Amino acid sequence: MAVSGCMDNEPEVNATMNQTPTPTPTQAFPVLENTTVYVKIMGTEFIPISYNVKNGTTVKWTNEDSAQYILNVDGISSPPLNKRDSWNYTFYRTGTFEYNLSNNSKMQKGRIIVE
Repeated sequence: MAVSGCMDNEPEVNATMNQTPTPTPTQAFPVLENTTVYVKIMGTEFIPISYNVKNGTTVKWTNEDSAQYILNVDGISSPPLNKRDSWNYTFYRTGTFEYNLSNNSKMQKGRIIVE
């Protein structure tokens, strides 16, 4: 009768190997199909700051700050956005569209690049 021992020979797995990297606020986040993408207004910045999207994509901005903001994009202004309020806009033209807050001129502009 043979007895075999069981040894733990499995390689050690690094827990960070399977995690998706989070884009930094200055990095463009690519979107490969038209869908809805989300931007947070938080800590006087847009998160993420930029998206590369397909024509027909909707962008939904949500105010996570306590201040009230009005968002300006493509010549259109949102209604006043209080904390946790959202507003969305669908891009039906290709091009580069910058957006900002009308009552926070110091905040870096966000950008949507529609292909």
